[in-house]
Amino acid sequence: MKHLKPVFLLVAITFLYSFCSLVPIVDAKIVFRIGSDIYVMNDDGSNRRQLTKNTVSTDRHPRWSHDGQRIAFTRIMDKKLSQTSGELFFMNTDGTNVQRLTDDNVSDNYPSWSPDGKKIAFRKRLGGQSEVHVIDLATRNVTQLTGLAGAEGELGSTAPDWSPDGTEIIYEKFIKDRGKDIYVMSSDGEDQRPLFDSEPSMMFFPRWSANGKRILFDDCTWEDDRQRCRLTIATIRGRTHQINEIYDKLGDNLLVGIMCWMDNDSAILLDLKLLDKPKPNYDIYYYNFNKQSLKRLTSGEENEKNPDWIEGPLPVSPQGKKKVTWGTLKQ
Repeated sequence: MKHLKPVFLLVAITFLYSFCSLVPIVDAKIVFRIGSDIYVMNDDGSNRRQLTKNTVSTDRHPRWSHDGQRIAFTRIMDKKLSQTSGELFFMNTDGTNVQRLTDDNVSDNYPSWSPDGKKIAFRKRLGGQSEVHVIDLATRNVTQLTGLAGAEGELGSTAPDWSPDGTEIIYEKFIKDRGKDIYVMSSDGEDQRPLFDSEPSMMFFPRWSANGKRILFDDCTWEDDRQRCRLTIATIRGRTHQINEIYDKLGDNLLVGIMCWMDNDSAILLDLKLLDKPKPNYDIYYYNFNKQSLKRLTSGEENEKNPDWIEGPLPVSPQGKKKVTWGTLKQ
């Protein structure tokens, strides 16, 4: 038996090495883009690494899969044709094994993984109108979810985000004479309904919290002939809260792009640009709710934007998650 121990140890080491080589380990938790390419970095903005390198194309809107093993993104195949040449791709977390998901010569954008990693919801722009679709990764079959009924006044839907329990998708809907509202539907496209019963406004980029009980979005209204935007959180009980501290620190003359939850919903990441700068460009910021602190993580000359955060490499499964039902919230 003494002679067998080194053999067992060698087999164990070989197995572990093989397993680790097959499954990329997530250390950097923030994925984002600089200019035309996708990068990752640590939570404090350090140790940034480039994953893609483009010359004629542009990569946008990267999203982690829930198990932390893949990154979905949009690749604009021709920078001169950004409205019609966006295709969906995914890759390993180290930038290897890049695979193309769509090839339809239209604009496919804003990917969002299902919690089980089997499907991706996204926005497809076809014939000048955007609608939410879902692609099955195993079969590559694409299913349209919105815009099928042809309801009067509906001008398209975009920016889907899958709920943590996998049962619902939240998204923007553009409605004539109202602006953009936040809608929610079942993951199969049924039961489409507005999240709010509110006055017309422009609501952008809704994102579920990790527990499914809060939704983060950008809410813009017109005041004194100018647009006033506030990052806003809606709760399952129908309450909304504006994150005014960011604007208290930076002023109102700013434009927010993409945002996401972070640190067990105690913080958010967002990209924004200060419009009063001589050459405004997007940078990524970290905001902590408990400390009411705002920290800029990037400061380059190019646009640094589209952040997404992953909790860690542990798999996330919708099984065992409690169902959270969202209806129309009164404001």
